[in-house]
Amino acid sequence: ENWAGVRKFADNCGTKVPAWVNDAFEKAARDGREELLSVALAAELCSDLIDGGVEDLHFYTLNKPYLTRDIAHALGVQPQAVLQKVA
Repeated sequence: ENWAGVRKFADNCGTKVPAWVNDAFEKAARDGREELLSVALAAELCSDLIDGGVEDLHFYTLNKPYLTRDIAHALGVQPQAVLQKVA
């Protein structure tokens, strides 16, 4: 839900968060731009994975589906059908 929660989760899992990521999120939190940073970092990671040969990506939205939409848009992926036409 927030960066402090992510750090706590990582600590509980024994995972190290790179200092530059921690610093970036602390600054983003001060500026109210955590979600923008999240989208930018996730899109960059996805792009690297795709460039490395990964064909499919799976996202857990964790009740924030708009972030996944924003990542898809950043990657140039647009919906193929309007939801009203599908439903």
